[in-house]
Amino acid sequence: MPITRTQSLRYGLSGLVVSATSLPLYILVPNVYANTYELSLATIGVILMLVRLLDAVTDPLVGKLIDKTPSRHKFQFWCLPSAALMAASYIALINPPSALSSNLQVLTYMGLFTLLVSASAGALSIAIQAWPIQWTNNTGEQSALVSRREQFTLLGVIIASTLSTMTHTNIFSIYLICITVMTSLCLLSLPRLHNSSLTYTAFDWQSFRLMTQLMTPLFISALANATAATLFMFYVTDYLGLSKAHGGGLLGIYFTSALLGIWFWQRKIATYNTISLYKIILCMTIIIFIPGFAINDTNPELFTLICIGTGFFVGAELLLTSMLLIKKIKFINQEKHSATIFGAWGLLMKLGLAIAAGLALPLLSFWGYQPGLTPKHESLAIIYLSIPIILKLISLSLLHLHNRRHGHIYATSND
Repeated sequence: MPITRTQSLRYGLSGLVVSATSLPLYILVPNVYANTYELSLATIGVILMLVRLLDAVTDPLVGKLIDKTPSRHKFQFWCLPSAALMAASYIALINPPSALSSNLQVLTYMGLFTLLVSASAGALSIAIQAWPIQWTNNTGEQSALVSRREQFTLLGVIIASTLSTMTHTNIFSIYLICITVMTSLCLLSLPRLHNSSLTYTAFDWQSFRLMTQLMTPLFISALANATAATLFMFYVTDYLGLSKAHGGGLLGIYFTSALLGIWFWQRKIATYNTISLYKIILCMTIIIFIPGFAINDTNPELFTLICIGTGFFVGAELLLTSMLLIKKIKFINQEKHSATIFGAWGLLMKLGLAIAAGLALPLLSFWGYQPGLTPKHESLAIIYLSIPIILKLISLSLLHLHNRRHGHIYATSND
């Protein structure tokens, strides 16, 4: 039975919950624990990084457990408890009890609930990403589901990031409860899987090797995005000389443009080869970044155009990445292991964020840049613009080679 627009909308709403643990988590937690308990930002940062790395390692294991769940409602079975645990842990994390007295108690409390938030959000995200490929075999329907999910994810980032900047955490807590209840009811109403009766078999590691041929260039491109995201506020405030509020406005423009990008490019998937579209996206992103070398504190308004352009194409990249992975999974006949594969992809994404910070920030420090103390530092602009361009070029080259060998996998098809 074809997937209706209402069903697609109900599935897509899951993106609101998933988005709450991205950027907002890294805004709220430092504010709460630095202001309330006077913990240093360095200490908070180390805990967040360690939790993220620990959570990343478990993603493929969680994916395997999801795949092995013998139920036609296995995605609801994982999504609903994960969303509830995430919301409850999140609210506890940003509303710590007054009984915490010592630094050890504070650090233990923050670490424990951050881990619960990250782990439950990870399980929810993996299940949500693996759902379309086991729900329908129709590429057009899969594309529509992924597009709707990514649109709500970006919308959720905009809403949650705005709410997380408010002084009272109760507002964000109420928002979190509302979207969790609404999303849970929507997911509960979705139909049973069409191919859940497939007997689970041992994972074919030869097939996973074939997946890595695609994952490698996609990961390198995602690493470029993570590097730009890591340095964005430093570049805006210290190089362009704009306020943090202005930087927040530019982020809003970026995410809004990404929403439009998903809507626009989703309509092209049915017409063009998916990997060819991805290569076009990479080329356009590189071209848009190049004029950035001519921007400085005398013409910062031009950076708005770069935010609009990169947002438009990065939004498309989010959509096309999922569709490329789905098509490759279908080609190697590993649909029954889709959650395991998306768990591995989640591991790569989290490692990418850690690598981006570990690569770019030490480079800036080596060249003498100190946040807030060395404005207009040329190395900031060079690294912010050069590393993403270089990584995108490497990704483009690898994708070109992959397309020459396996381009037929990503041909247009709605079957």
